Order: sequence, then C-alpha cells, then structure tokens
Amino acid sequence: MTDGPSHLPGLYVIGSRLRELRDNRGISLRQLAVKLGFNPSTVSGWETGVRPLDVGQLGWYLGYLQVTPAEYQLMMRLHGQAERASHIESLAPGEASLQDVYLRYAVHTYEWAPRVVPDFLQTSEYAHAVLGRTSQPDDVDLEILTRQVRQVDRNPHHRHTVLLGAAALDHEFLSAEIRDAQLQHLTTSATGRMSTQLVPDSLRVTGTTEPFVIYETADRIFAVVLRHEHTVTYLSDSDTVNRYLGTFSALQRKAADYRVAVGSC
Repeated sequence: MTDGPSHLPGLYVIGSRLRELRDNRGISLRQLAVKLGFNPSTVSGWETGVRPLDVGQLGWYLGYLQVTPAEYQLMMRLHGQAERASHIESLAPGEASLQDVYLRYAVHTYEWAPRVVPDFLQTSEYAHAVLGRTSQPDDVDLEILTRQVRQVDRNPHHRHTVLLGAAALDHEFLSAEIRDAQLQHLTTSATGRMSTQLVPDSLRVTGTTEPFVIYETADRIFAVVLRHEHTVTYLSDSDTVNRYLGTFSALQRKAADYRVAVGSC
C-alpha cells in the first residue's frame, strides 16, 4: 500500500458511488463527460478515485444525474473528508454514517469485536437483551428492522472476517438460552465469505480491548474505523493501517474457531 491521493479510501468510495449512479441511469461515461464539458479521462479519474474533484464539479455531476437530496447530502459529506488521511464524523440523531458507504464498496472487512456481537450477526433475542438495557422495546424493534434493511445493500461477494471476544457472550444479563442460541447462530452463519472466530480473554493481545473495523477495497486501499457513541473516526495513513492489520493478524493467530468453542461449552 502506498500513500497519495490515489490511495485515499474516501476518494475511492466517492468514485465507486458516482460510477454506480451513472450506470443505474444508463448513461455512458463519454455521454456524461460531454454533457458536463469535461474530458472523458477526467471523469474516469473521478470514478476510479485516482483524481480528486472539487465541490463544484461534484455538484454538477450529482445535479445532472438528479440524485435525491439525501444522496446529495451524503456525497457532499463524503467529499468533505475524501482527501484526509484521518477524519472524525459526528453522528446526528437519525443520520446515516459514512461507515455504511465504506462497507458497501469494500471487498473484505476485518472486525475485532471484544465485548458485543456485531449487530449484523446478533439474534433478535440477543439484540433485545443488549439494547433493552438502555432503550424501550419499540425502539429496539425499530433498530432491528433498520439493521435488516441495511443488510439488503450488502455486497453478496463481500468477505467479512470477525474476531469476537469471549466477553461478548458472557454478559450477566444474557440467559443461558440466549447465549446458546447466539452461539448456534454464529456457527450456522459461517460460510466461505463469513468467518467468525473466538478470542478467549486469556489470549487477548495487549492494547486490543477496543473494537475496530478495517475495510479493504478491490484496489487494496484500507481504512480503519473506530466507532464511539456519538462519533466515528476514520484512519487511512499507511503506518496506522499497518499497525491495525498487524494487531488483527496477531489476534487471528490466537483465535479459536467457534465450532471448537461450542464443542467445549
């Protein structure tokens, strides 16, 4: 992995989304370039993420494609951090996170979840047990529905490797039935593109108690995402990415497959 504008994940996901929007409307790259008054190679550079575009150029592109206001706002938010190696996103109530866009265009996601099963792998009962401690039942049901809708957009060819801390299945508010059902769900969810492994507490690597996600694109561009209660931090400088990849590899070497964990329970 190298540094430079062509290896910034923000530019890559903007370009991927622009290409997808154009293709969905049946417009060729050359047609759009002529309409906007740009050289086709310039538009191609935008769509492949190797050439940055300014906010005016992005506005013309989105305006010509007549995108929805929500799509326009999301793309402008992406543009605001596209050329930064690090960025902190503040989450407003009801506002979609840019993390969903990164997930959509990643080919492989590496996730370390030390204390809670990732939401897309949670059973309904586990979600109610975890979320119900701070939310009303109706709010929990709405959150579960929102998660299900989000999964529809997941790339079917996307690979997801999850390392799960033992603490995620050892909460005092989880009944034995909920825990066993969650374990069974994790076991049956395993496919060639979904891998979930357990990292016992005794084998934790120093400094890995906080969760993180690493997104990898088809061009091997990486972004590390750290999610907090009201903010999301995005990191893509090569030194930081390599440190997180190294940590994930160390955890993975010490991980026990869930099928082994289930058999030993």
